[in-house]
Amino acid sequence: MKRILLLFIVAGFAFSAMAQIKPFLNHPKNDVQSLKPAAQIDGQVVGLQTPNTTVASDATLEDVAIMMTLYDLQTNAAMQQRFYRYDDGAMAGVATFSHDNTYTTRGTGYNYYDGTAWGPQPTAGIEANRTGWPAYAPLGPNGEIVVAHSSATTPLYINRRDTRGTGDWTQTELFGPVDAAGLLWCRMVTNGTDHMNVHIFALTSPTGNGGTVWNDMDGALIYNRSLDGGDTWDGWVQMDGMTSAEYLKFGGDAYAWARPRGETLAFVVGDSFNDQFIMKSTDNGDTWTKTIIWDCPYDLWTGVDSTDGHFYSSDGCSAAAIGPDGKVHVLFGLQYSFGDIGGATYWTINMDGLIYWNEDMPELPQDLNPDTLDAHGNYIGWVQDTSIFNEDISHYAFYYNSMSSMPALVVDDYDQVFAFWSSMTENEDPYGFFFRHIYARASVDGGATWRDTIVDVTGDVIQQWTEFVFTSVANQTTDMIYLIDQDDDLAGNYLQSSNSGYQGQMEITNNNITCMEIAKADIIQWGVGVNDKPAETFTVAQNSPNPVTGRSVIHVRLTQPGNLSMTLHNVIGQQVMNLNKGAVHAGSHQFSIDGSGLPAGIYFYTVTVDNQSITKRMIVE
Repeated sequence: MKRILLLFIVAGFAFSAMAQIKPFLNHPKNDVQSLKPAAQIDGQVVGLQTPNTTVASDATLEDVAIMMTLYDLQTNAAMQQRFYRYDDGAMAGVATFSHDNTYTTRGTGYNYYDGTAWGPQPTAGIEANRTGWPAYAPLGPNGEIVVAHSSATTPLYINRRDTRGTGDWTQTELFGPVDAAGLLWCRMVTNGTDHMNVHIFALTSPTGNGGTVWNDMDGALIYNRSLDGGDTWDGWVQMDGMTSAEYLKFGGDAYAWARPRGETLAFVVGDSFNDQFIMKSTDNGDTWTKTIIWDCPYDLWTGVDSTDGHFYSSDGCSAAAIGPDGKVHVLFGLQYSFGDIGGATYWTINMDGLIYWNEDMPELPQDLNPDTLDAHGNYIGWVQDTSIFNEDISHYAFYYNSMSSMPALVVDDYDQVFAFWSSMTENEDPYGFFFRHIYARASVDGGATWRDTIVDVTGDVIQQWTEFVFTSVANQTTDMIYLIDQDDDLAGNYLQSSNSGYQGQMEITNNNITCMEIAKADIIQWGVGVNDKPAETFTVAQNSPNPVTGRSVIHVRLTQPGNLSMTLHNVIGQQVMNLNKGAVHAGSHQFSIDGSGLPAGIYFYTVTVDNQSITKRMIVE
């Protein structure tokens, strides 16, 4: 397994940012379609391969593999809340996990960072039985909770303990409605005093996965709540606006929670043949309000007639976050879909685009045309290696989603929005399939505008030939953002390939669940615009001393004459200092900063020579 080099928190090492160069937006006549699977995958494996038994590990927090799994499908669409960072710096992460290549021991892999080091990689799941699709949250003054599903005919399994990171788990069962076969693909968050309110929604098992029709829906999304840490439950509720009157069914994993803020809760739902919408509660789940983001023209389509040609749609991979003002932000991948007269549905292999929306924006047009979305500021992410569109689609490893998808989203306390997603690159694995990397983009004004740079946060030379997918980001941030993803050496994933016979990974490999921490400044890139790149004609030393209590000096060395200036911004992007030396000679120069008058916190200084800039971070105590 290739390992990841730390690029992001060592001062003086800049991200390789890519300018805002869009590919030619896709035209329907050029799209290549493929049949969508009739049912979502739930881990049944077809065929066996001999696994590679080598396990990689790191000794540091940054970019450490917190567990290894042979089971490599973490979601069919949207990701669960699987990673949490506590106020004391501790962190915990979970994943669907197995060390045997038949997956009979599949369960929840768990690891904990105590503020100093991660624990040993897990060798067994935390549950007493076979499970998958775990969601994680804090519970009680110092405890934690995990919920996961098992099969189409079983309840959800909840595991709790009073002290995070240590002790025995206590397992209980949460049964679905009496006349439903079972529950699958659950989602969970907690909130309230000591996180004692537990909120869960899950899908009644559809017939394609061994379940049954419930309330006239072949997969109904239902909600349950506990106000005492999971000891008792209010009962399952099918919300207004999510019944058979509006939809025939919901797809597995085509929904995601936002982390709560106070008593404000929200989740997002959407896929190719359903509306994209949010459900929001400002009273801890007592009442809910539905807001349509995109009105699907075929949300009650039964296949009696074919759809009126192909249409732009959501790809079912969504993410949501709640800002400090209570505003909900949403990301989803852009798909191109079709349904035939026999009821079969299709997706386009070479459709690209990541779509952004928030509650200040109007409903998106029913025709999700990329050009229209781009003109209104909703089309914010795309494949950066534009030459990929000239390649044969036989190089694409399928995930049944957009070429830019698997989004993750965080909004910090300063209303800065950070979008993450996985996009195809033109780098190929040994079988000729294109790898995916994780990209990021930032907005410093609550999503009103977006920074010019799109950053490959997995762009080091050693990372070029590694697949990065299934990101889960912690909503608790500092000047850093913390996330986990899954990475391995082959493009695509074995579970979907072996079950559906589509192109991509066809052998079992080791997959690392990796923790990364990324500096916000490296995504925002203050002082770096569309055409700016880190300069090669001058160097900037880290300010000294750092942290700063009084005077600190920044040394700059130019290899040729130029116009030299320096700006200083705080963490929310406000400029607090601007020093301009004008035209200077080649050689050594310095800027002096008096930190005694600055509030304590994180700052970013940008040194500019002519039209080239370098940004670094400093701390004022």
